[in-house]
Amino acid sequence: MHNLSANRQIKIGLSIANSWNHRLHAGKILSALARQDFNELRRLAQAPGGFLLDSIRQRVWPVLLHTQYGCYLNEKGSEEDLADPHQIAKDIERSFYYYPQGISSAQKARKQKELHDLIIEILWRNPRLKYYQGFHDICSCFLLVLGKKDAIPAAENTALFYLRDAMLDSFDPVSKQLHLMSSIIEFEDAELSLFLNRCHVMPYYALSWILTWYSHDFVRFDKVARLFDLFIASPPLMPVYCASAVILLRRSEILASEPDLLHSVIRHIPQDIDIERVIQLALQLANRYPALNLQKRTGIWLHDGSPVNTWDLEWKNLSWNDVPDTIQADRYLSVPILKEQWDDE
Repeated sequence: MHNLSANRQIKIGLSIANSWNHRLHAGKILSALARQDFNELRRLAQAPGGFLLDSIRQRVWPVLLHTQYGCYLNEKGSEEDLADPHQIAKDIERSFYYYPQGISSAQKARKQKELHDLIIEILWRNPRLKYYQGFHDICSCFLLVLGKKDAIPAAENTALFYLRDAMLDSFDPVSKQLHLMSSIIEFEDAELSLFLNRCHVMPYYALSWILTWYSHDFVRFDKVARLFDLFIASPPLMPVYCASAVILLRRSEILASEPDLLHSVIRHIPQDIDIERVIQLALQLANRYPALNLQKRTGIWLHDGSPVNTWDLEWKNLSWNDVPDTIQADRYLSVPILKEQWDDE
């Protein structure tokens, strides 16, 4: 019954889209789901349009995140033992600013209550995960697409197997990812990299891009959801490749900017940027600079327990019916991260 209803929603959405290419692409997605073909779903996430519609994402995202077979029967989360309940509350007050559009104050308040419960549940079940500002933005996207019940395990697996570096006591792994982004820009465009260095632009302008999977930086929800299609179907470093792609595609604009204004210019992604161009360039960069080779070339090494370094072992080869090893993920979280000094500190 659920699949029939979901298929009906997909057909309605596609009739609105009224695109033969979209219909063909959607057919390929549904066929991959029927065949339980992970590799094809990942390939389709990289193709223009991604998963097209939220009604399709409701079926595909849980599959790619290995949460398709169930949700928690009961929510047990409590704020009592959390380190940052006040920060979480402040962030939730600021949530749902741009989207969804056209909702009443009462509807927004209900969504914020659901978001609060979702975040508390994840952190309560995984006490080693440390909340950071921006995690609520990612959870908001899952909530809007999947609904609260399915969003909890989806966002939980995302936190454990994609965002783990950001949910530690140490900021060092995130700082290293930002420096890897700068290295990619340097390898691709020495002139642009030199200009940024001369203007003393540190890579922290991209912090919110990576920490929120760009959900804090786009007004249009369809662009955010499109990037989520890519990220949950890719290794955890893909947001970094996208950040490098954004800068490389803005080369002319950046080089023409006044040095005094450059930081303000660079940290705001143009709302009209072609997201498919960003994605295609990011995929090329990922192929040219695989995570391990990139770390070797730069000498910037993420710790052994980083999801960037464990993805092949703990996630990539999971089959359709496999459940990811959350116990091992928790072990990785328990290992202290040594802080390294950077020239800009």
